[in-house]
Amino acid sequence: MEICSTFKNYFMKFITLTFIALLPTPAFSADSPETTAAKSSKTNAKVKNIIDHMPQNSLQEAFRHLQKDYIKKETLTYEELNRAALQGLLERLDFGATLLTQSSRAERNSPFHFLAQEITKEAAYIRPGNFSVAELAKLDQAIKTFNGKPELHTLILDLRSPQAQADFDVAAQFLSRFLPADQLLFKNKQPEQKRPHLFFSKKAPQRWGRNLVLLIDRETGNVGEIIAAVIKQRTGCLIIGEKTPGLTVEYRDISLGENRILRYAIAEIVLDDDTSLFQKGVLPDLSSAFDKKSKYAVYKKSEKTQLKSFIFENQRPRLNEAALVAGTDPELDYYLDRTAGRATSYDKKPLQDRPLQQAIDYLTTTQFLHSSKKP
Repeated sequence: MEICSTFKNYFMKFITLTFIALLPTPAFSADSPETTAAKSSKTNAKVKNIIDHMPQNSLQEAFRHLQKDYIKKETLTYEELNRAALQGLLERLDFGATLLTQSSRAERNSPFHFLAQEITKEAAYIRPGNFSVAELAKLDQAIKTFNGKPELHTLILDLRSPQAQADFDVAAQFLSRFLPADQLLFKNKQPEQKRPHLFFSKKAPQRWGRNLVLLIDRETGNVGEIIAAVIKQRTGCLIIGEKTPGLTVEYRDISLGENRILRYAIAEIVLDDDTSLFQKGVLPDLSSAFDKKSKYAVYKKSEKTQLKSFIFENQRPRLNEAALVAGTDPELDYYLDRTAGRATSYDKKPLQDRPLQQAIDYLTTTQFLHSSKKP
């Protein structure tokens, strides 16, 4: 028995390592748009590096020669140079500043609603929609329900909902549902203020104190990023998905006339140890890409059906020992439909939430490994 148990431990560790090693990585062809964009980005990075090491007199000399000898020097007016300078500055500032119009300024809330479901006996799922104050009551009710089930030991918190810039107080209130009260969560630092604005966790009506797994991606907004970063820092929980954009700042909008608005960062959110997330984002422990179109399809359909259908594959019935004993052939109907040229429910690849599926696979594997250990 001891030999079998030891073999089982080594075998499952091998499967776990294989599962992690086989996670999908993007493959690019030589002529793909992704490859072209990567080459362009690399070239821009080289030019930026050269410019970064040029002194002021060299920069002015470059402008002087271009205005004097460039083949289209008549196009290099001071107005054009100012446009180029502003464009280059905004590109360098990345998410720090941008230009908007009235129509693009209107921030739209997520088209998806708050969702809470029990996926398995051991794992539940919560997905905020707009990360609003109105959703806190729904969050409390979901946590209360899940807390009432002792066998449910892990909550998967999905922070991938697209969201507008939300209030930092909302982030602190969400975090209060997952962390003890009276803890310093994060700070809002403004350059002109000597002391930052501190955000603390408060006593919440309901609190989840068991295991957590977080899902993030490129659409995770500022509140989702703050929640993910703080929970990761305090609990060391597993994060699956894609790197977040790094939008943890407070913006100010200034009208420049003629339907032009300058939006720029005036304050930055940092963690309690002053760690900055701005333009860095939150990194996942397990990278798992999921295209936007498929994610939106899963989100929309999951509001009317169970998430299980986007996680567990519906296997086609196969001829097995039980069927032989019963004298039946479960594959017969499938082959008759294929022979007659009729479509079957197994022909089309099912819509699946890959990051969520990996989270469930990880929890299942971890639980099996723990069950194999001696008391």
